Amino acid sequence: MKKLLALMLAVMMLAALASAAMAEDQGTAMYVYTENGKPLLVRSSMSTTEDNVIDSLPYGTKVFAYGHPQPGWTYIEYGNKGGMRYVMSRYLVKNKPAPYDPSPKPTSNPKDFDTRSATTVEQINTLLTSAKSVTPYSMTVRPVRSSGWVYLRWLPSRYSRQIATFGANKELTVIAELKDWYQVEDPATGTVGFVYKSYIQ
Repeated sequence: MKKLLALMLAVMMLAALASAAMAEDQGTAMYVYTENGKPLLVRSSMSTTEDNVIDSLPYGTKVFAYGHPQPGWTYIEYGNKGGMRYVMSRYLVKNKPAPYDPSPKPTSNPKDFDTRSATTVEQINTLLTSAKSVTPYSMTVRPVRSSGWVYLRWLPSRYSRQIATFGANKELTVIAELKDWYQVEDPATGTVGFVYKSYIQ
């Protein structure tokens, strides 16, 4: 009887291991989710430079993730031949998102304000307390014009003091996220400040 129980237990353990191995081989199903409904860029390497972009995945696309080779990046299955490529982890979610709705969202909260133009201490404190810590990852400065520049500001408001200026393609490290701002660090100097999300990707 003991031998039979031991045999059954061994079979169950082998079945569980086989099931886990199959799940790993298949990857984890995830979906593309971007706050602005834009597609997710697929890259040949873990860098935000333009020369490694090979494709883009529309909002809501189902992908299979196979791990995180580096903080902020996910390895996904890409193409019919089983190729593997990289995407930024922050744009993947486990549950299929609802269709993107581009219409403006109604605001009823009296504390709602233009987060780019915060002017009062209360507004700036609201932004700062909403900050979410993230695993640091790299992003690239994208001014409106390729010859333009982007300001690094002391506080998350376009009226706050400018502490640095960056041209196109400058890489910055994101260390926290606010509603419409990133808190970033310049890896070259260690300077920390805020950049409006529209000017970095």
